[in-house]
Amino acid sequence: MEREGLESLPLDPENRPCRRPTARRVIDLFDDIHRHTLREGSPTPTVFVTERSSLQRRILKLLGVPATAYRA
Repeated sequence: MEREGLESLPLDPENRPCRRPTARRVIDLFDDIHRHTLREGSPTPTVFVTERSSLQRRILKLLGVPATAYRA
């Protein structure tokens, strides 16, 4: 956050600003991400991944996680 010049992120309840997010708070932000693979009747499985919110995308970018890590 410091490197990007961010004072806070809306991670606390009711999206209140959080100046020093804990690892637990960040992990909880991704709790609703799901990945499902459908293999029935197709040689190539179809993968469904929950769309990320703008805040989730921002956190991943801050952490240096490539966008491809959460793609189908």
